Amino acid sequence: MNSDYYSTLEIWPTASVDEIKRNYFRLAKLYHPDAAGDTPENRERFKNINEAYGVLSDPQKRAAYDDSLRSNKSSKDGGTINESDRRSANLSFQQGKEAMRGGRFDKAALLFKAASKYDPTNPAYFSWYGFCLGILNTRLHEARDACRKAIQMEYYNADYHANLGFVYFKAGLKQVAVKHFKEALKWDPENPIANKYLSLSGEDVKKDVGPLDKLFGGVKSLLSRS
Repeated sequence: MNSDYYSTLEIWPTASVDEIKRNYFRLAKLYHPDAAGDTPENRERFKNINEAYGVLSDPQKRAAYDDSLRSNKSSKDGGTINESDRRSANLSFQQGKEAMRGGRFDKAALLFKAASKYDPTNPAYFSWYGFCLGILNTRLHEARDACRKAIQMEYYNADYHANLGFVYFKAGLKQVAVKHFKEALKWDPENPIANKYLSLSGEDVKKDVGPLDKLFGGVKSLLSRS
């Protein structure tokens, strides 16, 4: 299995049977080699989509799979990360970055969260998960906690401070946001998120936030560093 089945079908673990079926048919149509191109990557992706649906559409198989996820998480919380999990985490993270570049922040959040479950030792997974929740303006407490965790794991990282600052900015806590933007600029004076939002720190978010492709113009280059 190359990735979490739920991430493969772009659904949450709480998804209903109808949601599973709907996303399966959407993705199967989108990534079928006849439609997307008969390449090794598309064939592999299409195979993974079918594999995920085969498990999640069967109540007994899904229950067993959910049990395995919980067991896997428990073992990782108290032990080392095996190479298979690291590869799965990296794959989910790379797919998440690709989704961000395409403006699919909901999908990116799902993939970054999956990455953090596979490998909870990598701070980037938590930081970008929190950042995406901030963009979606949802579960900001969870976004804050994820970004804080990344900073606790690796303090001297400009991106992580900028991401936490962004979450605070979205929550309306601009003074705290400014503190983290300035901290980010200590380590990287060119950080695009910190510079952008520091310049907006005295203005209302709703008035100054433009289209996502303009507002997050620096994210593409920034993501290439992660």
